[in-house]
Amino acid sequence: MEGIRYASLEVKSRRFFVRLMPGTDLIPGIKALCAKHNIKAGAISTMLGSLRQVRFVWPIPDSVNKCGLKYGAPKTLEGPIELVSGTGVIGTMKDSGELAVHLHASFSDSTSKMWGGHIVDEGNPVAVTIEVVIDAYDDLSLARNVDDETGMPLFNIVGQPVVHVDGKA
Repeated sequence: MEGIRYASLEVKSRRFFVRLMPGTDLIPGIKALCAKHNIKAGAISTMLGSLRQVRFVWPIPDSVNKCGLKYGAPKTLEGPIELVSGTGVIGTMKDSGELAVHLHASFSDSTSKMWGGHIVDEGNPVAVTIEVVIDAYDDLSLARNVDDETGMPLFNIVGQPVVHVDGKA
């Protein structure tokens, strides 16, 4: 693959500051907030706090998949977990229209060892608090499905073509 390829769209946002309370499962909590405020596309720019446990995956080599990697089996770390930083993207699944949250985070276990990865959809209960900042984009549609080129589930900007830049300006 040569050159630069991208799809983009300028958007305006509504911003939400959210505190998820103890016992709330992280991603279902974010999805509930999105449902309440009719957020169909957005970005999680800030996320920090503590979890009772965290379930996550990370990429591992895979000679079968088109892009040469896949996510391994989920790992569960028992808490207390300090969620140091997290960011993500909110959109919908292309086929079902169901809300989808793609969330990555850095976190430490009870010995201060740092970990990180892609947070799985369930099994991440809040310990004390999780504070989240979400930017909602009403004029954007993001659809997640398995990408033909990579074989991985990815978000795409609906209605925006991929721009090819040959590097010659």
